[in-house]
Amino acid sequence: MERGLCLRQPTAKGNLLVFPSYYRKERPDIVQYPAVQVNYRFTGFLDELYATLVVRLHHSDAFEQDELWRYAADFKTNAGKQLGIKLTRRAPGVGDLEVYFDPTVAMEEKIIFSKYVHEHLLQHARDVERLRHYVCPQCGTPVGNREVAMKRLNDWLRGRPPQSDAKSLFSLLKKKEETPSIICVGCEQRVPLWDNMEQCFASPEIQQRVRDMQEEANVELDNESKERALVGEVISTVALAAQISREKNVSDHGIDMEIEFKDDAHEATHRFIFLQLKSGDSYTRKRKTDGTEVFTIKDERHARYWMASPFPVLLVIRNSEGEVRWMEVRDYLKRVSENGTKPVKQIVFEGERFDVMSVRRWRERILAAGK
Repeated sequence: MERGLCLRQPTAKGNLLVFPSYYRKERPDIVQYPAVQVNYRFTGFLDELYATLVVRLHHSDAFEQDELWRYAADFKTNAGKQLGIKLTRRAPGVGDLEVYFDPTVAMEEKIIFSKYVHEHLLQHARDVERLRHYVCPQCGTPVGNREVAMKRLNDWLRGRPPQSDAKSLFSLLKKKEETPSIICVGCEQRVPLWDNMEQCFASPEIQQRVRDMQEEANVELDNESKERALVGEVISTVALAAQISREKNVSDHGIDMEIEFKDDAHEATHRFIFLQLKSGDSYTRKRKTDGTEVFTIKDERHARYWMASPFPVLLVIRNSEGEVRWMEVRDYLKRVSENGTKPVKQIVFEGERFDVMSVRRWRERILAAGK
């Protein structure tokens, strides 16, 4: 997960790791749309290049994963329009990646999606070649020789200001300086190669949007991999304490796992504690007034849910040095909120070390309370 090779997918059978490179369901051909806008030829380790691209797009707020296929992935825009990628193997280590869109997808979203794919391949693949699919604006005939079109455009760009000075490029149009074009075989009119899409593709604003998306994906992947490491540590510690731990399939109410305790005959008792897991140094901070460590409650409904729990709820936090501490928060919140009558926005975190002995102490406490 840290390398971005798989996704965590909640299912009725529990949380599963989904590897995009191992899907075997073939994507059906769609004749009319989505239309291929651009494709890339490149070399490299195809499985890893494809999987990491799909995973990183999945962790972007701009696009939502729709369907995975054999080396193809459909996504949706926030407006529900379809777009995606499809990988074709040309030879060992040589691939061709198509980027396709529903024709009604907004131009800006097409550009951002395409630019994200573009930057990912430039950073992780070799010998990357970009081929636009041009269509004549007069008669709608596709430009057949894409290699010649792209060579003409790239040769023109190399003789112009760099892409970082995109405003200079845009000013060329205002000055009516000749820009590259190619003859349409259908109507014999000129097809402009430096069109709106290429202008947006070169803009610094789009470049910055893509950088922000990449950073966002990095943060999401880092947090998720740390949380998976914490899940593994909880499972291991609880097993060493001879108790039962389970991961929740859906944790949108702020409960990630549960521990069920066994009695002296090693039988399950239906006596539980619930866990909310957090991994990283950003979840707690030192209060400036007195240096007290506090945890900020970002979602008020979690606090209400924890207080209503029939069993104790423990907040489990793992810091960057690997230290894991936990603290009971259900009764704490009831106390400081006066049974929910006052809002509580933070918890003074006084967690004890999470280890085998602390799990066993909680076992004794819960079983004693049930007698």
